[in-house]
Amino acid sequence: MKKKIIKALLPVAFAAMVAAGCDNPSYPDPAGERGTLSLSGFTVTAVDTTITSGETTGIDVADFVVNVRNSVTGDVAASWRYAEVPAEVQLLDGTYVVEAYNAEVQPAAWEAPYYYASAQVRVYGGETATLSALQCQLANVKVSVAYTDAFKAAMGSDVKVDVSMSQGGSLEFTPDETRCGYFELVEGSTTLVATLSGTVSGVDTMNYQVLTNVSAGQHYRITFSLDGE
Repeated sequence: MKKKIIKALLPVAFAAMVAAGCDNPSYPDPAGERGTLSLSGFTVTAVDTTITSGETTGIDVADFVVNVRNSVTGDVAASWRYAEVPAEVQLLDGTYVVEAYNAEVQPAAWEAPYYYASAQVRVYGGETATLSALQCQLANVKVSVAYTDAFKAAMGSDVKVDVSMSQGGSLEFTPDETRCGYFELVEGSTTLVATLSGTVSGVDTMNYQVLTNVSAGQHYRITFSLDGE
């Protein structure tokens, strides 16, 4: 009888030990200590200083992407739509970059402004860090092409203007193109070239306008005119 009783009690004792071990772990978190990044008062706004008053009623930021990146590895630790940002997020002890942007930047595209902002924040294990706001600004190059009235009268229907960033994308502007083109500013590449080709005053023409030291967030208005205007 005693042997049977001992055999019946062993599994119960073992189960109790396992349950106690789960409730009270005696080893440290192998992933490291975590802290809290409070986003309860966090706001994202966007401005475009190239837009004149009255051209826009504001930039909708609800669908902007908000990423929290490890500043050392660049890995994304958390990501949301701005409209779905939580009140707080738990992060491993470390330094992070919080960034916000509207879309992935394109090498060159029509009506595709790229708004971006970022800030660095230090999160300590067991403590709470805060980030209050990010204001996104235009972070690519805006370009429009125009012609003087005299030039319009002289140019043929075959005229076109190829605009390109060195080491970047390009767009072709036709005479009736009224949209703005947006170009990615590649690091180390700050030259913009506009090449006009076609018939002007009945003569095959090739004309270049070269802009150097181009910077992001600027609107470059390229205008072609006849000699002597």
